Amino acid sequence: MNEDYILTAFAKGLPNHVIKNKYAARNAILPVTTHVGIALGYVVGGALMVEYLFAYPGLGYTLFSAIQNEDYPLMQGIFLIISLCVILANFLVDIIYTFIDPRVRLI
Repeated sequence: MNEDYILTAFAKGLPNHVIKNKYAARNAILPVTTHVGIALGYVVGGALMVEYLFAYPGLGYTLFSAIQNEDYPLMQGIFLIISLCVILANFLVDIIYTFIDPRVRLI
């Protein structure tokens, strides 16, 4: 809370809740947004172990059975779906960044 822009907002006489929500929270949430985007990749990757361990039918279980049966086209399709989900999650994080941080602009 000792940044110049926050001290300037205090000097302007803005209420504390406006300073915290508009100025401080926007910059504090940037690393959290990045972490959530990266964690989505781990969630998709962790589904393989959970689905195999508990025998849940899903992409992870199907991928594991495709690996056991050497079904290469099915493995490629599942890897494509997982990759697209991770890329989409990272793209959504980039779009959210443009709303949170005014310095970031999409071209």
